[in-house]
Amino acid sequence: MKIRTLIIDDEPLAREGIAVLCAADPEIEIAGQCGDGATAVQTIRREHPELIFLDVQMPKKDGFEVLESLAATERPVVVFVTAYDQYAIRAFEASAVDYLLKPYTDKRFQQALGRAKSELRRSRTQEVDQRLEELLVRVNELRHGAPATAAPAKPEYAERIVVKAGGDLHFIKTSDVLWIEAQGDFVKVQTLEQPQLVRETLQSMEQKLDASRFLRIHRSFLVNVQHIKRVAPALYGDHTVFMSDGSKLRLSRNYRSKLKAFIGPPPA
Repeated sequence: MKIRTLIIDDEPLAREGIAVLCAADPEIEIAGQCGDGATAVQTIRREHPELIFLDVQMPKKDGFEVLESLAATERPVVVFVTAYDQYAIRAFEASAVDYLLKPYTDKRFQQALGRAKSELRRSRTQEVDQRLEELLVRVNELRHGAPATAAPAKPEYAERIVVKAGGDLHFIKTSDVLWIEAQGDFVKVQTLEQPQLVRETLQSMEQKLDASRFLRIHRSFLVNVQHIKRVAPALYGDHTVFMSDGSKLRLSRNYRSKLKAFIGPPPA
């Protein structure tokens, strides 16, 4: 199946550049081009593209207003394309699969396109699974004469963290995060490769991350439980948490109940 793609940018040369790069991919079908946000909303609703390359600063509606004008079921996969890096966090929160900073190389564009195609493959698979699940629920209703109880919706958590370093934007998988430490107006995100500073509070990070994977052990520390090696008693009711990278973090006695709730009661 061809991926219907819409290019949205107020600069004609920018649109043409994206169109040329897309034309080199046999899986892409360009559904149209738009030069402003209002036209983009109308075209998305008319053409139903699966993928859009979306500029941020445009007349009539900016890129974020375009997405806000659409219902969740109308929104395609989004790759933001802009010359301004300060919108990266908002783009991430808008569920963009990538954020291309102008000027970008052909290789960087192909990386973004590859991520978009991977996301589309996942969403297509999920759509088939959802339809199958709905069919099974309906069959169950017909067999038993009563509506089946729908499973509660699972909360959505961030799967990536956007980090700006040296002028570049890095999209870090949350599974690669070992622990996060509050440092004033920033948090330090520790991965297996190197730490990165993000201008955000620890509390907001905690709200975005899956509570079944990330545990608050101190007012300054949030840890990925998959990277905890062991926990040992320390002074004054505190504990020391030994991480997979060799770090030793403090588990405050005020957060000890959270750890107990997480690991459950000891075996009989």
